[in-house]
Formats: sequence, C-alpha cells, structure tokens
Amino acid sequence: MRFSSQALPIIAGAALGLGAAAAAAQEADTAIKGFVVDQEGEMGVGTSDPQETLHVAGDSLTEGLIKGGGLDGQFGASAVINGFDVRYGQRPFVLVYGGTGSAQSDIQIHAINPVDPTQSVFKTFIIDHPLDQERHLVHASLEGPEGAVYYRGSAQLEDGAARIALPPYFEALTRDGDQTIQLTNIDGFDRLAVQTRDGARIVDGAFTVVSENGNSAQRFDWEVKAVRADGPPLVVEPARGSIGVAGLGPYTYQTNLQSDQ
Repeated sequence: MRFSSQALPIIAGAALGLGAAAAAAQEADTAIKGFVVDQEGEMGVGTSDPQETLHVAGDSLTEGLIKGGGLDGQFGASAVINGFDVRYGQRPFVLVYGGTGSAQSDIQIHAINPVDPTQSVFKTFIIDHPLDQERHLVHASLEGPEGAVYYRGSAQLEDGAARIALPPYFEALTRDGDQTIQLTNIDGFDRLAVQTRDGARIVDGAFTVVSENGNSAQRFDWEVKAVRADGPPLVVEPARGSIGVAGLGPYTYQTNLQSDQ
C-alpha cells in the first residue's frame, strides 16, 4: 500500500486528544482524505468508519511482498484470502506452490476449513500414521472417466464352483452392460471363469465362478466394478461453455450434467 507525500494522514480526534465535538467535525471533514484510527485500534483508509483492523475503501497498490501467518499453524507464512465457496459460503483460501508439477509453475488454491485447516479442496483423507506417531498418513481418492462403484472379496470353490452374492441393491444401482468382474487365484493355478446365464454375468444379485476342474477347491479374490445408473454417463472432454463449472483451484465440478446419450 502506498501513501502520497502530498496527502498528510489524518488521525482520529481521539488519538490526537481533541474534544469529542472537534474530533467529530474533523473526522467528518477530513478523515476520508487520509486515514483514521478509531478507539478499537481499527484503521480506515478512505473511510472514517473502519470495520476491520485495516479497512481500505477503494483500490490499493502494493509495492512489495504481502506476507501472512497462515492459519492455525498451517501453510507457513502464506497470506490467507477470504473467498466464497459456492457450496459452503464464505471460506478462507490460501495459495500453495508445487504438488503435482514445478514449484515455479504449479499453483494450487486450497479452500481452508476454519475448524480444521488440514482439510482442503483435494479429495483426500488424513489419518494417524499406523507406525510413526510423528507422521500423518494421507491418501487421495481414485478417479476415472465414469461414475463407478466397486465391490470386492475372497472366496473358494467347492466341487469346482462358487456363487458370490452382491448387495441386494447392486443391480438397481448399476447399469446393465457396464459391469466387470476380475478374478485372482490364491495358492493355485486352476483356471477360473465367470459363468454367464443368458449372456449376463450378474443375475439376481450374484455371479458364479467355475473351474474346468470339477473337483477344484481353488481360493481366489474377486472384484466387481460397475457404472452407476442414477446419473447420465460423463462427458469426459466437453467443449468449453457447454457445461457449468463451479469451485476453485484444482478441484472443480460440473453444475449441470451433460450426457453422451
């Protein structure tokens, strides 16, 4: 912020020791030409009624570095900026360099939860490290070009077959034809396959795994992935302007869905 040497700062009458009437008159006539400091120590520049520790009414010019103290011990000496989150209203934001690219070119904007500054706009979760009390453990969500769900487990064949039951809502939740099943052998090499019924892999909320060895007791892990049916398919490469985009920083999201169909 820069003050002109031609505009002498005007201090509130209370700070100068003037009478109340004289102070009020001087503030009314001249305070907005410079700056005032009120009884609470709040300074106003271009206003005689400051609402914060420093209240600037109008544009400001800074010739130098704006420094801050982070928030609650987080983010070092970064400056915290008050912003607006379309989901949660007024929230503080902080600029963070680095993370996914060059420290010189990659700038992330973190939305800070004032109650817990460790929470940001990245889809992450932070827990205590299970082996090192001096560290956190940070994981991020897995993303892809579809809105999908997964289920997994372990099972064992009995006389060469096993039926795996999924949650009863599975077929109502997911799209027909957008379901895949992966099998992984454990301690053995009997060949496994998913047995279809009328061309469908999952019927009545379950699927069947079989082996060409009719006596097999092969153990295996399984994983089912499926696209959700309660929303349209994602348009992975939409044209700019064809969708609404909300949010700030590295995590933005669509406000209106566009379907491939």
